[in-house]
Amino acid sequence: MAIRTSSTTAVTEDVSGLPVVSQPGRVPIKSWVFDLEGSAFEQATNLSNLPFAIHHVALMPDAHTGYGMPIGGVLFADRAVVPYGIGVDIGCGVALVETDLTVEALPEVDLKATLAQIARDVPVGPKSQPRPVDRDAALAEIGLPVPDSIQPAWLEHGLDQLGTLGSGNHFLELQRDEAGGVFVMLHSGSRSLGKNICDAFHKRALAENLSSHAELPHRELAYFCAGSDGFEAYWAAMEFALRFAVVNRSRMLDAVERAFERHSKVGRLERVVDVHHNYAAWEHHFGVDGIVHRKGAVRARAGEIVLIPGSMGTASYVAEGLGDADAFETAPHGSGRAMSRTAARKGKTAAEVFAEMSALGVKLHSGDPRTVAEEAAYAYKDIELVMAASASLVRPLRRLTPLGVVKG
Repeated sequence: MAIRTSSTTAVTEDVSGLPVVSQPGRVPIKSWVFDLEGSAFEQATNLSNLPFAIHHVALMPDAHTGYGMPIGGVLFADRAVVPYGIGVDIGCGVALVETDLTVEALPEVDLKATLAQIARDVPVGPKSQPRPVDRDAALAEIGLPVPDSIQPAWLEHGLDQLGTLGSGNHFLELQRDEAGGVFVMLHSGSRSLGKNICDAFHKRALAENLSSHAELPHRELAYFCAGSDGFEAYWAAMEFALRFAVVNRSRMLDAVERAFERHSKVGRLERVVDVHHNYAAWEHHFGVDGIVHRKGAVRARAGEIVLIPGSMGTASYVAEGLGDADAFETAPHGSGRAMSRTAARKGKTAAEVFAEMSALGVKLHSGDPRTVAEEAAYAYKDIELVMAASASLVRPLRRLTPLGVVKG
């Protein structure tokens, strides 16, 4: 590792780093959120009323409304899995590359050329790769057998997207730390493969739940019980998608490394961290085994290195997990949305966002400039407040600020 240290109400302004506890449902909710929106609180209440929810539900400081379960939520389940408790971008995560460059050794001409090369070589938005993908090589790199539960059409479309960024809040960012060291941070996931898996298995789970008259606080919380055919099929597909997401990020980082080698005097490019924040796993908490669902949340065991990116144009953090038991050893996955994409587009024009980024000295490449306002800093929570609220969850190691950004 090359990283070195250098209540019952839905809304609270608490940024003490300690959770606020409420119990509107069957099990308590422990919330680290300082500005929890009402709809996200309702979703957390629904989670707490699931018959298999163990001990409590946890909400990270960046939590906000998602499908069924809040993004930034953590559910510990007794032998059950909820597809929307993981989300449509299975395996979405963040990777970090440390270089031996300093900002002084990366003049603006090299920075611009490197960033432009990355923007040319990494497809963004809904695009697939412009050239055919070698199926055999891709499957060998993934290294897992393709489960029968993954339909051939899903796999074919997914393989065409290996090495592509996607859209929304996915990004490739060149960054610097306080000492001037240059880093690359990448946020992306399993692309269409994860979405197809989630959508299909949610529908299957819902049909089975309704047929068996299962207890459902909300239809978006449909689930499979461990041992069932649906559970085994979903779990195999999810694990394949997790590995697919790692390879997707790795192939994009291959392109990033080639761009640096072509346009800068880089000598070392070290991939130091790669962490998922949309997945489920069997874990042991509060004396029992169960399935932790982390949706927009990252595992943060004591001493574990995590990445917490900010919004476009703001700081990101490398941090060390503190293993907080009340959080199921979890930390936030980023700054978290403060407003919807529709509201963000109404609030600022694309030209204003590009001007703001330019004023910050940040080079911005976007696959669809019309949508950049959706990811502008004002559409997200303040990363510094998120980190303050995470004081019991992580210890910051590095603060990284952007030099250039490639967006979907």
